[in-house]
Amino acid sequence: MDLLNKVKERLDIKDNSQDKKIQGYIDNITNKIKSICNRIDFPEELSYLAVNYAKNCYIYYKNKDNSSNEQLQVTSASDNGQSVNFKTVETVTKDDIDINKVVEKNADEISMYAYMRW
Repeated sequence: MDLLNKVKERLDIKDNSQDKKIQGYIDNITNKIKSICNRIDFPEELSYLAVNYAKNCYIYYKNKDNSSNEQLQVTSASDNGQSVNFKTVETVTKDDIDINKVVEKNADEISMYAYMRW
């Protein structure tokens, strides 16, 4: 399964309307990692990083487009024995979509796939 379909599967997206957007997120992180590693190909072992990054970007920007708030809060409420529970939505922060911070956080693992060229 290619990276785009893995991201769509995790996000439970059935149609192709978001493919360009998601593929752009995937391209951003894979190109960054290939550049850092001095590679032409993207290491398959790091595909989970690309999937997580693209998923986080999609969730972050989708929620950002739907709300003017910087942070979305999901909660439950109860009153006089009545309670309402809201669906829990994954929280994604700016750090989760900052490509440089993602790379820095995973630098040790990414560096294991670097090619040395003379």
